[in-house]
Amino acid sequence: MPIKSLELYLFERGLVGTYPIEALKNTTLGIDVNHYVSRLLTSKKEQFLDAIGGFPTSLNLYLESDLKIFKEYKVTPVFIFDGSLTANQLDAAGYFTATANEVAASSTTSDLSRNSSASSQASKTNKELMLFQRHKAWTQWSNLMTSNQNSYIDQPLQPQEPFRYNTIMESKRYQANLIDYFIEHDITYQVAPFTSWSQLSYLLSKGYIDAIYGPTDCLMLKNVDKFILGMEFPNKDFRFIDRSRVLKEFHLNHEEFIDIAMAVGNDLQPYTLPPLQIYPNSKVFEIALEMVLNTGTNFYAYQFSNQLDNGADNSSSNYVEKYHKGIASLRYMPVMHDNGRVEVYLAEADSIEQSLESRKSSLSSNSVSSSRSNSDSPIEKKMESLSVASESTTTTSATIGDSAKNMAIPNDIHDVITQKLPAEYYFYRSLGLATGNLFDAITTGVYPEEPPLDGGSSNSYRELISKSVEAFKNKEINLLTQPINRYFQMKQINLVKWFSPNNKTGLTNRISPSIFDRLNHLVVKTDLNENEFSISEFITILNNSKDISKDFISEDAIFSNSLPLEKKLTNSFDLLSTSLLRSLVQLEFFEYNFSQRILKPTKWGEVLLKFNDLSIDSKFHERLLVLLVFLKLDTLKLSEEIKPVVRSALSDHTLRSYPQESTYILLLTRLLTLYQVEQKPSNYHGPIDKKTLIFREHLDYVRDNLKNLFEATIISSLTSNEFDRLSLDNNDWKTSIVHKMPFKLALPNTIMAMMIQFFLQKYLHNGNAKNDALTLVATEFSTYKTIPDLGEQFENAVEYLTQCVNLVKELSSQRLMKNDEAALIAKAVEFTKNAILNDKKEI
Repeated sequence: MPIKSLELYLFERGLVGTYPIEALKNTTLGIDVNHYVSRLLTSKKEQFLDAIGGFPTSLNLYLESDLKIFKEYKVTPVFIFDGSLTANQLDAAGYFTATANEVAASSTTSDLSRNSSASSQASKTNKELMLFQRHKAWTQWSNLMTSNQNSYIDQPLQPQEPFRYNTIMESKRYQANLIDYFIEHDITYQVAPFTSWSQLSYLLSKGYIDAIYGPTDCLMLKNVDKFILGMEFPNKDFRFIDRSRVLKEFHLNHEEFIDIAMAVGNDLQPYTLPPLQIYPNSKVFEIALEMVLNTGTNFYAYQFSNQLDNGADNSSSNYVEKYHKGIASLRYMPVMHDNGRVEVYLAEADSIEQSLESRKSSLSSNSVSSSRSNSDSPIEKKMESLSVASESTTTTSATIGDSAKNMAIPNDIHDVITQKLPAEYYFYRSLGLATGNLFDAITTGVYPEEPPLDGGSSNSYRELISKSVEAFKNKEINLLTQPINRYFQMKQINLVKWFSPNNKTGLTNRISPSIFDRLNHLVVKTDLNENEFSISEFITILNNSKDISKDFISEDAIFSNSLPLEKKLTNSFDLLSTSLLRSLVQLEFFEYNFSQRILKPTKWGEVLLKFNDLSIDSKFHERLLVLLVFLKLDTLKLSEEIKPVVRSALSDHTLRSYPQESTYILLLTRLLTLYQVEQKPSNYHGPIDKKTLIFREHLDYVRDNLKNLFEATIISSLTSNEFDRLSLDNNDWKTSIVHKMPFKLALPNTIMAMMIQFFLQKYLHNGNAKNDALTLVATEFSTYKTIPDLGEQFENAVEYLTQCVNLVKELSSQRLMKNDEAALIAKAVEFTKNAILNDKKEI
């Protein structure tokens, strides 16, 4: 979050400079991803994204366009992502209560009326505004459906309220997809341990980048003289800010500016402090500046002199603490150094040291020139004074340098930033190998479960959260805490749910023997360096084995230092395959007993191993494995209604007139939430369906837990020295491991599911006329812009559904699904085939 209202004020004062992009030619540009994405996806773009889920496809279009400009001017971009949050940021994000307070506030009538006041928004966090708008949009959509139930037959209703408005789109939700894009396009990126713009500051000071493209928060950094605020690619120029010019224009010194920034709210201190809370959010910086200049107000002193205690959350001491933490976060922010360690970087000390070194150099130069001048008395006196100054500068510079190297870090800095994890963990996070959710849970002691896009009111979703504790979370925490400090092995970690924040569930750190000790003899070792990992190839390896117990149970624990290197895992395929096998054993897809040398698939595992035989396309293996795990957890059957009941996007007329076909459509839309339509990048504006989104969020929750379990499993292997880590450089880590890891990318959006849904509804009401139904979909979803061949896309979707039928039939034969439900799915797919494939005439 940038410094509140400062950017607009800088433009009003004419303090934002413009320069042609050509000036950046042959430079390395460090880009703050959060800031960059917020410039691309503004409040008027992707307004319905929270109603359909998935990755914003328009972002690909903007990235592709910007990268072409960078390439044209030979600018090398380096994208830096945010990492963990500091104490202030965690509190503002509602982390410790899983946004329970924000959810409650967003759904109250009084909050809706208050939100119209500009001044009231100053005290609201970005997340609270986002949840409010999402709740308001769903309420409006529900009212729209109710008011049109008599007239709505087969023409889908368009939502009239955006689902995201005037709120910053956080890049963390799409971080894995962006990293995947950067790897595919050979773009340099890094995930910072904490704040991205602080990491950019370090990279700039060490000469790894030449300029910063970041938020107004960069004005709080002494070592950043100028930075780029925005890129105007159509005009081939960029907007930049000169810190010294801003301070001069504001008549402030650096400390006074930071004081104002911490009072109005910024990335490290997101709250607006008194007495500024009563003013409109768009004017808060201007008013704070005026108060400082006219009255000399120091906001830190103000908190002490105005002891207003209106409750714990609004007490003066609470505000002072937030102020303190903001200042300390800025001063002692850890960054990843070029030696791979995560340590505090004192940018101010470095800036002072550099300034003194420059002054020393200047003074030395003046001394030399003076010695060459006439030796009269005044000059000699001047030389003596310069000599003394030079010696003084040398002493001071040495002192500053020593203090920078031997920093006196406050003992309680972990309360301001966070507890420190091993450097190796931060390294894996910097690559994108680990998303960091589990790391944050370990350091904070809280594993938050925040509401999904639909609000999370369904009983089945909440049951899924409860079941995830034993199925996933206890295992994940044990895998990550077992190799590190004993403190973390004993530390209490609680699962906190947004719908019941006071009813915490304790996670189990300690399991004896540990999960890793139980699984470390499971090893997939092929030594095939040319193999690229995929679930399909993994299944092939297992199916080709005559005895998987003999082939994949190692007699020796390969982490032992006494083993020669060639007996360890030496390539990415084996590392990823070993981690997947261990993950599947934890999910009970395989039965494993080391003492009896037993490794055999359970019924669920047998279904998975038949994926290739069932003619399932390899590109669907990961998503259908997610479906298998969801079905195994048994919280909601494919044909079961969601409870409490949610209004269908189908019309009441359709539900009454075609009850059987409506059931078919329900099944089809659920299966199609795993199918991504092939489309050009676009900013979606079209129909929505909350019931389909709810089911998608069930599956995406399972996918997210599978991702965390896989990450924990592979990290436990890496930290235990089972893999030759030095055999890979940074690029190899990214391309052969991070890029190939399963479950990292978010599931598809609901567009294809909705297109088939509304196609079939029109098809039923219009005498089985395919052309009219296709025309309706093309018009309502504007497919002429994004999907050139709608008919072909529908046929591809039918092919995928046919593969799903093969899967459910196998599940039925293994008695993992009721025969009636499997038969119903088969009939639903046959119904779709008849509608789409029988008549080949297309628009």
